[in-house]
Amino acid sequence: MTRNRAPVAPLAPLGLLLLLAGCANQYRVPDGAPSASVRLLTSTDDNTAFLVANPSRCPNPPAPQTLAGTGKQLAAMGREPGLGLAGASPQPPSRTRERKVEAGRRFYVVVNSADAESEKRVRCAVGVSFVPQPGGEYEIRYQRDETATTCSAQVFRLRPKPEGGAVVETEPTQRGFRALRRDGICESTQARQDP
Repeated sequence: MTRNRAPVAPLAPLGLLLLLAGCANQYRVPDGAPSASVRLLTSTDDNTAFLVANPSRCPNPPAPQTLAGTGKQLAAMGREPGLGLAGASPQPPSRTRERKVEAGRRFYVVVNSADAESEKRVRCAVGVSFVPQPGGEYEIRYQRDETATTCSAQVFRLRPKPEGGAVVETEPTQRGFRALRRDGICESTQARQDP
């Protein structure tokens, strides 16, 4: 949907550091709220963070919460349990996570990762939002080139087939937003009326 790139400061992006240290504010579905299941996929073995953005306090949105992370260091911690979503992930387990998210309202996800090999230390970040339906199953697929100069995210709806597997359809409610700037989510919500 959207792509952004920027040089990374000498330290890794804050979200990745917090995630690796176990200090991040972890996203949880609010008590009593309807939920949907989301399979999060990345095309890279470099550390990738899936963060939940919140436009509720725009123009000064709160810091994002961690939904999931992937990468060489995180994969070494062991396999995470899945939610039993329909179909199979097109990525290996080290690049796949499954999480519950709040349904029935627009949900905002920022995905970013940094090129671990380059001296330039470039990161690529993208924002995507969609309206998950209660009980629905989805995939968010993050694609990034090897140098972290181009990336994208796309949301798909998974429709289980009676014989097994799933029909994968593009999610019609998805929208992209600028993810490298904290106020990018505010620009997104001002430009369009959210359901």
